[in-house]
Amino acid sequence: MGDGDRKPTALDELKALWEEEFVPASKIIRAQVPEENLPAIPWRQVAAELHEAASRIEVKEINGNAPDALDYVAHKSGFSVVAVGGDKLSRGLTLEGLSVSYFLRTSRMYDTLMQMGRWFGYRPGYLDLCRLFTTAELQQWYRHIALAEVELRREFDRMKAAGLTPRQYGLRVREHPGGMVVTAMNKMTNAQTLQLSYAGQLVQIAHFATRPATVRANFAATDRFLSALGAPGRTHKDIQLWSGVRPELVVGELLANFDIHQHCVRVQREELGKFIRHQAGQGELTSWTVALIGIAGDGHSFQLAGHDGTCSGRKVEGAATPPAVGWRDAGTDGESDPGLFSTTKANIQSPTHQSLDLMDLPLDAPTLAELLEKREGRFGPTLFNSQEQDILRRCAAAGQTLHAAALEITSLRYPPEEGAPAHKTPYGAVAREVRPVRYGMLLIYPLVPRGHDWPGDEKPFIGLAFCFPSSHTARAVDYKVNKIWRSELRDEEYED
Repeated sequence: MGDGDRKPTALDELKALWEEEFVPASKIIRAQVPEENLPAIPWRQVAAELHEAASRIEVKEINGNAPDALDYVAHKSGFSVVAVGGDKLSRGLTLEGLSVSYFLRTSRMYDTLMQMGRWFGYRPGYLDLCRLFTTAELQQWYRHIALAEVELRREFDRMKAAGLTPRQYGLRVREHPGGMVVTAMNKMTNAQTLQLSYAGQLVQIAHFATRPATVRANFAATDRFLSALGAPGRTHKDIQLWSGVRPELVVGELLANFDIHQHCVRVQREELGKFIRHQAGQGELTSWTVALIGIAGDGHSFQLAGHDGTCSGRKVEGAATPPAVGWRDAGTDGESDPGLFSTTKANIQSPTHQSLDLMDLPLDAPTLAELLEKREGRFGPTLFNSQEQDILRRCAAAGQTLHAAALEITSLRYPPEEGAPAHKTPYGAVAREVRPVRYGMLLIYPLVPRGHDWPGDEKPFIGLAFCFPSSHTARAVDYKVNKIWRSELRDEEYED
């Protein structure tokens, strides 16, 4: 009988496994983490140790009732074990020298699964030999927990950088859409589930580092962004307006180069850019209106992309005492960071500005159909009630603009008190609801602190406000948020 007819032995199968799985995996890992100094081991060296290594393996039952235990003291030179267990292992018992794990135990709580996962680790020198075998469902659950943990660690970093404590900082943890829970319910008495999405939101950058280098860098990034847009399409009083701006310019030219202070807890550059790109990929937020707001303020002038203007003045949070901006002492080295400029109630925008471009957008038949289909959430009721839908239909039939429709809906929802003047502009929330999903709006505010001496030769702060149209098709993520985070959701519907 020739070699071709010989049945493969266990040793043959082990050799094939080594050459087909371990060798290529080890090569990849050595290239990715060269600092581990992982040796390349030939099969003949492995085969020479197999019999002796296999003969030392013991099977141990490790649980609360079993007499077996992993006695490392009695085996100072090491011993080989197949540990089979339940409660003890699932609570994160550390197994020294662990290399292969078969994991089937499930839990729907983040903290329990993370505790179980403590023993998936490895010891230096054999990273390429570690293997974890589990179910596809558990793999997805751990992937979700890892993502939630990375986000939470970023929140901790932002809290530390802002010099705040957990009593002062709003924290959130991403929830799982398939029924997993963050922890036991009795540990979440102060937590509430919120569905967070930028759709339909006004997102403001209203906290500013006063480090001169940061102020100037944000000003320069804004100058380059506006220069890339060319000449504005129209001017409204002291406001320059550009229309049809591509989303990749907003994300790649401005956001990517803009420093957002850690106190802007609801504005994370990566999340904001990801949301805009995701929506653009499904045909939303594909056309942006950009407005440079230069209005009568505190007399501090600016020039951005060749456009002259006067900065807006904004009250400082806690204006009874001077803010810790200290720009006079900041110097010019760009390294000192004398403090933080936060606007009152974290607001920089005027609600009148959110509807500037709606004056130019007709309420045509396709737009009307889109608005009538808009919903509160993916499966919620329609966004506009029957009276508001009648307003939309009537404005469309009369050939009016979205601004006119938004103003009528504002007057219906918030009727002026007797003797009070009629609304002159739509409320911001209404403007965002009637805004077609393909149109985003970016408001740019050159700002100085009101009531404080700002050097005439220094650049102003740049405040940004993103006005996102409501969209029930936008991606939303459920988070568990604490009371502090909820308190940071402010009512933005007031005049500056």
